Formats: sequence, C-alpha cells, structure tokens
Amino acid sequence: MPASRFRFHPAAEFELDEAAQWYEDRREGLGLLFLTAVRDKIADLLLAPERWRLVNGSRWVLLGRFPYAIVYREVSDDELEIVAVAHYRRRPKYWARR
Repeated sequence: MPASRFRFHPAAEFELDEAAQWYEDRREGLGLLFLTAVRDKIADLLLAPERWRLVNGSRWVLLGRFPYAIVYREVSDDELEIVAVAHYRRRPKYWARR
C-alpha cells in the first residue's frame, strides 16, 4: 500500500544537508542535483514502500548516480521514516541503532 507521507530522522536530515553541501562545494549545482535525486527516490518509496528488501527492520534503496542509499522504515500504514542518507562505502550500518 502506498504511503502518503514521510519524515526524516534528525540525524538523516543532517546527513542529507551535509552531503548536499559537500557536492555543492565540489561543483556549483551538483548539490541541487543530489537533492533532486533524493527527492525523486523518496517519491518512488512513497508509491511502493515494500518494493525494496527488508533487512533488520529497515529497507534501503540506492540513489543511482550518487554513492548513497536512503535507509527507511515504515512507521505506520501511511508514513515512512527516513532513517539515514548513507554513503554506502563508509561505515556500513552505522545507522542501525536509530
């Protein structure tokens, strides 16, 4: 069943901002492209949250162009929580305690 809303764990929101700023510092406009990729992927998650594999109570999906994954869990029938915006080559599963 599609979810109608989402929220960020505070640490995930910080990670999102930090990553977007890092990309923007590397090349003007790249941070915005990163944020757009995240927004588009969240839209996909809302349409079919169960599409991605469940591992230890959370699901994760890769962004594609960027080496990041969105880690999320269903907190109710109509709401998702973004647990992490994680670089998938650094500190695997550091977010598991959130």
